[in-house]
Amino acid sequence: MRTDEVVMLVLYASDRKMVAGRTLLQKTIYFLNEKNNLGIEFVPYYYGPYSAEIADAVESLKASGIVKEVVEEFPVFNTSVGFEPRRYIYQLTEIGEKIAENVKNKYPEEAERIRDQLSFMKTFDEAQDYRNLSIAAKMYHILKIENKPRTIDEIKEEAEFLGWNIGEKGAEDALNFLKGLKMVE
Repeated sequence: MRTDEVVMLVLYASDRKMVAGRTLLQKTIYFLNEKNNLGIEFVPYYYGPYSAEIADAVESLKASGIVKEVVEEFPVFNTSVGFEPRRYIYQLTEIGEKIAENVKNKYPEEAERIRDQLSFMKTFDEAQDYRNLSIAAKMYHILKIENKPRTIDEIKEEAEFLGWNIGEKGAEDALNFLKGLKMVE
């Protein structure tokens, strides 16, 4: 399955056929990629694992009129809202929904798995907030690279080396999220 098809299926399976935030979209697909071996490449980046393939696919889908991007500006920069002064909301257009339906029919098993995994992810409060999802993605990325069990303190130390800040509470929430997805024991 191509990356643009994955993006369409994620948007199609999401509430209101949309995802609010670039980081949230990246991290959601990161976890789907890890659970389903979708073959999308991710590299360490400021907010955790990042895929240029996803960013390129979104740009292509926007240019094709399949996805609409709405920018929501926050009047005053406020870290309680998030790290960024704006949020990018991605939504399938009317034609995008039809194309996504075709992709769903082309890959019925994968589409169902993605829908089920997105539903399961939403049962965790941590998955509703891109900051928490970023911390979980950072932790999992470190565990995957190290390929051995690590304590939270060891993960936090490695995160600092990568320029990532993982707080104690965020690490605990992220670990519970990863356990819920059966990605760690």
